[in-house]
Amino acid sequence: YAYGIIETEERVSFGPLGLGGTQVNTVPYRGLACVVSDYRGRDYSTAAQSSLTREEREEMIRALMQHQAVCERVMTQHTILPMKFGTLMDSDTEVQSLLEQGNSRFSEALAQIEGKVEFDVAATWDLSRVFQEISQESDIVKLKGGVEDRPKEVTREEAVLAGQRVKEALDRRRDDYRQRMVDYLKDLALDMQANALLSDEMVMNVAFFLHRAQEGELDHRVEELNALFNDEIDFRVIGPLPPYSFSTVEVARPSVQALEEARELLGLGTEVCEDDVRQAYRKLVPLTHPDVNPDDPHAGEKMSRLRQAATLLTEYCQGQSMGGGGADKGRVSLTPELVPKTVVISIKRTAAPAL
Repeated sequence: YAYGIIETEERVSFGPLGLGGTQVNTVPYRGLACVVSDYRGRDYSTAAQSSLTREEREEMIRALMQHQAVCERVMTQHTILPMKFGTLMDSDTEVQSLLEQGNSRFSEALAQIEGKVEFDVAATWDLSRVFQEISQESDIVKLKGGVEDRPKEVTREEAVLAGQRVKEALDRRRDDYRQRMVDYLKDLALDMQANALLSDEMVMNVAFFLHRAQEGELDHRVEELNALFNDEIDFRVIGPLPPYSFSTVEVARPSVQALEEARELLGLGTEVCEDDVRQAYRKLVPLTHPDVNPDDPHAGEKMSRLRQAATLLTEYCQGQSMGGGGADKGRVSLTPELVPKTVVISIKRTAAPAL
């Protein structure tokens, strides 16, 4: 089970902190190392949340918390580039192959996050108090007053309208509060990412990426926000954290069949680069687009397949190419014998799973 990537040439042990209480250590290769532990549990990378039982969801939440706890423990000694929750590798050999393939990209990403951390700032309000305040607004009072002593079919419509007005007022207030909060904090951040609001009580849920030295200033700003909102908002600051929301490594194993079908659809050879894919797609679009094939009922479907093929091959090229110079920069092999030996690497912005 892979947690993240750090810079070290040593085999380091972090103790029995892993999923299931397993020993967490590193698999080093060429100056980098992957933080891993043995694992025999569920494959969360393929688990559809909608199909999980309550017990399985609770198990998944515990595993996610353990994954984050390991990353945060490692972070006390090393800059860590976190890997997506649920990433499994077959062996030390496969881990070393990953580090070899992604070496330059991982090193660059680690340099970019050196000395920087993520803080998640969440704000909640007392929803019953807010509803009470909104219900006293003049247009809402007028609507509510009009409901009394009126025929049921009329009052029902007016009650629905009053409910809509309350919801609109609630949303406006939340948007206004959130914008004021973000504006007050954003100049501290190198980057920001808004995360999902998980309940009506939540006003703001934003990840901030900043220099570690600014932790004290962030706390001070949040205290000032609390005073500005007259202690009516409950602020929570979570961190410092690894940059989960801004730089998370995702690893995918490509489908030989899907890549072969995409290659053939675009008329490409077994060695390609992004430019090849782009040029082939642009050449075929004028021949395939529904606008130039009005009599073909399947033109839309063909165009969709072409677009998907180009996207798949582009992502494969991006996930394989480690740079280099010359005319062959970015060229990758689509030979069916070689594809299973590779992985597609991406470093993405990603929000934590909404469990």
